Amino acid sequence: MSTFLAIAGVSTTLRNLLLDRMEAPVVVTIAPPDVSISGVTGRRANLYLYQINENAYLKNNAIPFTSGDIASAPLALELSYLITTFGSADNSADGDLEAQQILGDVMRVLHDIPIISDSLHEKNDPARPLIIDPSLVGQVERIKVTNRPATLDDIAKIWTESNFRRAVTYQVSAVQIDSKRARKSALPVREPRVYVFPLRSPFIDAVARVPPFDNTGVATAELGDTVEIDGRNFAGAGVSVRIDATEVPLVTQTDTRITVVLPATLAAGVRVVQVRRDVRVETTPGTFESRRGFESNVVAVTVLPRIVSLLPNGAGPGVVVTATIAPAVLAQQRKTLLLGDFEVQAVPAATPGSSTTIQFQLPAAPDNIPAGTYLARIRIDGTESRLAFDATTGQFTSPTYDVT
Repeated sequence: MSTFLAIAGVSTTLRNLLLDRMEAPVVVTIAPPDVSISGVTGRRANLYLYQINENAYLKNNAIPFTSGDIASAPLALELSYLITTFGSADNSADGDLEAQQILGDVMRVLHDIPIISDSLHEKNDPARPLIIDPSLVGQVERIKVTNRPATLDDIAKIWTESNFRRAVTYQVSAVQIDSKRARKSALPVREPRVYVFPLRSPFIDAVARVPPFDNTGVATAELGDTVEIDGRNFAGAGVSVRIDATEVPLVTQTDTRITVVLPATLAAGVRVVQVRRDVRVETTPGTFESRRGFESNVVAVTVLPRIVSLLPNGAGPGVVVTATIAPAVLAQQRKTLLLGDFEVQAVPAATPGSSTTIQFQLPAAPDNIPAGTYLARIRIDGTESRLAFDATTGQFTSPTYDVT
C-alpha cells in the first residue's frame, strides 16, 4: 500500500516513464513551469502538478486484507499535471518547433502506456528496475494516465502572459494513501448459524377508532379510545404495536385485525402506528431469545386533545380563562381556544416543559367576543378537540362556554 510519499511518487513515475520510452529522450524536470531550472538549459520537458482532487467514487471504498479484516478507507486522489516542453533556444526562427517535437514524443509515450503497473520495467527487461516509484508498489488501484482536454483560458490561468508556452494537461488516477486511523478486528466466528424464517411481514391497510367511526377518512382518537388496526399477517407470537416510540399492549389479535387502547403517555398531534413481528432464535442449545424481525408500513393516527374543564364557567372581555386538557402539552406547541368561530391564542407559558393547563385571555374591546354561549374547542398544533353530537337533532351540543 501507499504512504504520504505517493503524490511525489507519481511525479517520479511519470518522469521515469518518459526518460525510458521517449524516442529522443530529453531532460525531464519537475518544477513550476515559469521558473528557470538551475543547471538545466536547452531541450527539456517539464511536469507540473497544478491540481489535486479527492476521488469521490473511492472515498468510502475500504480495502479488504487477505485475513478478511477491513482497513479504513484510504485517501484516494486524482492528480492533474501540466506538461510543458522547451526547445534548445527560444530566440531562433524555429525555436518552438523543437518544443513541439518533444511534446509529440511525450504524448505518444503516454498514449501507448496509459496504465502504469508493477510489472512495467525499464526497456521491458525484467532484470532492470521498475518504472513505478517504490512508494506506489502494491497499491490496489492501478495508476491510469488520461489526457484531459483544457481550454486556452484554463492554461492561461496557470501561466503569466509573458511566459506563456504550449502545454498539455493529463489526469492521473487513482492515487491512494493509506489511512492511519485505528481499525477494529472482529473476533473469530466460533459457531456459524443460519436462521430461516417464513416471510410473514405484517402490513397495515387502515387504522380507525371504534366505536364510533369517523367519516373523515382519517383515524382520529382521544386518549383511552380503542383503535382498530386492519391488515394482514398479524397472528402469532412476537407481534407488537408501536405508536411513535411507545409499545402499546394488544387488546385483541387475529391475523387481519388488532385492537389497542391509546395510552395516556401519547401527546396530541399526528402519531405513527407500526406493527412489528419479533423472531425467536436459539442463542445456545436450548436457549431462545427474541430478536427484532419484520416491520410493517407506518400509518398515521391523529391523537385529539380533550377539554377537561374551562374556568371560570363564564367570563367577559379581558378575563383569563384556564383550560385543563388531556393529554399534557409542551410549551412550544401552538395552542388555540375556539369559541364558535372566534379564535383566542394562549398566553405564553411562564415555564418550559409540559402542562395540562393552558391560559387564554379573552380579547377586550373593540375586539371583544359578543356575549353568548359558544361551542368550545381546543386546537393543539392543528388537531382539535371533539364536539359531542346529537344524532336526533343533527347538531353539536357540547362542550360550551358562556361569554358575558
